Amino acid sequence: MWPELRSVRRRCQTDRATGVHRRPDAAPGAAPTTAPAAAAKPTEPPASIAGPTPAPYPVANFGSNSAKVKIRYWTILGSVDGIIMNDLVRKFAEANPDIGVESLQGVTDFVPKMEAAAIGGSAPDVAIVRHIYIGPFASKGVLSELSQAELDQVGIKADDFDSTVWKFSQYQGKQYTVPLDIHAHAMLYNKALLSSAGYSKPPATVEEWLEINTKVSKDDVLGYNTFAIGAGAQEFMTWYWYGIVRQWGVEMLNADATKRAFNTPEGVAAVTWMRDMQQKGNPKAVPAGDLQRTGKVATWPDGPWISTLYFDKTKAATADDIDVAALPQHDPNKKATWAQSHQFALPKQRNPDADKREAVLKFVKWMGEHSVDWAKAGQVPARNSARQEALTADDPYLKKLQTWASELPYAAFMPTSPKLLEVMPRIAANVEGALLNQWTVQEGLKKAEDEVNGILAQS
Repeated sequence: MWPELRSVRRRCQTDRATGVHRRPDAAPGAAPTTAPAAAAKPTEPPASIAGPTPAPYPVANFGSNSAKVKIRYWTILGSVDGIIMNDLVRKFAEANPDIGVESLQGVTDFVPKMEAAAIGGSAPDVAIVRHIYIGPFASKGVLSELSQAELDQVGIKADDFDSTVWKFSQYQGKQYTVPLDIHAHAMLYNKALLSSAGYSKPPATVEEWLEINTKVSKDDVLGYNTFAIGAGAQEFMTWYWYGIVRQWGVEMLNADATKRAFNTPEGVAAVTWMRDMQQKGNPKAVPAGDLQRTGKVATWPDGPWISTLYFDKTKAATADDIDVAALPQHDPNKKATWAQSHQFALPKQRNPDADKREAVLKFVKWMGEHSVDWAKAGQVPARNSARQEALTADDPYLKKLQTWASELPYAAFMPTSPKLLEVMPRIAANVEGALLNQWTVQEGLKKAEDEVNGILAQS
């Protein structure tokens, strides 16, 4: 069983690299096919299906064939996320029989496919994007602007959303998206391992975290791990790095996003702490694989999307021992943790259709209003009413979201630069090299600085 799980974990890392959001317990899926119109919830591809690269879910059609309007919907969401999202689409179609939806979840190579579809005139009518895609997509003409008038017409209001995430639905003063959720990094920990080392509660500061990490690491137990280590130039290492350096008051880019801002004494100090954590807690850079689920990792940073895995006794042998705490902080008065958001965007159409656009905005509003169901995939709703409902529910998985939601007042979102998707991998690769002692922290940040400035200098 466990070698198979390690294989699945490796596929999970591949999926993150290609932009598909999957869980470690997810199979890569079968080749895409066109499913008949149906109202039934699609099932997850069987675990026995494997392949060298992940594939999206089959296209699913929801709603009546006689629906007045049919819209096409793409997302980067795989595994549990894709299942729950398609169930939401099914419910929308049932509640709105005049609108049919062709849904494609887990689109692989999402960024280049979206750009190619916009150029080729085959873009979907609505798509889920990460907020970090807005700048790159908007600057290339992939997304259409959302006017205040059309938002007002369907009743989508800024006041109904978390104010910080709403700010990051805009680019250069224009509205491009409507937020669905917010996800941040907190700290997962194994209560039994901490207790055995003499700790009755999780660390609150990064200094305490390093101390616990050093003491717990012993024999085959890792004191610390990140899901990002060992993957090289991937954006998810930059996610974690960004949340840590912001605790030291460091920004990724300068105010006008023309130069790097991270190679500073504070930036060096933050990455030095990251290196010390890696070298004390996992000096051999052992991939976590199934070790977290079997009680061999004491602490690790992760997002709320793991709720359906680590807190489920049928999927994690040590689920009863695993809990979550707010990410430890460098300065309690200057808290920060990385945060990101899935958002609804309306790609540009070669032949705009007013009826489809109206139907899409109705779809976007409905999905936000019912995003308490989306919270069950392990995401904090961006809409205030849905977030309040999710966080006060009795559901044990939704209760776990309370910790991630508690970090919203100091959530640090990456800047919306048009070059962000090119910049992040260069930071990731050079920071990872420093964590693994392939070069010094100073050398790694200087290499990242030179490469990032080179990218930002390009027209």
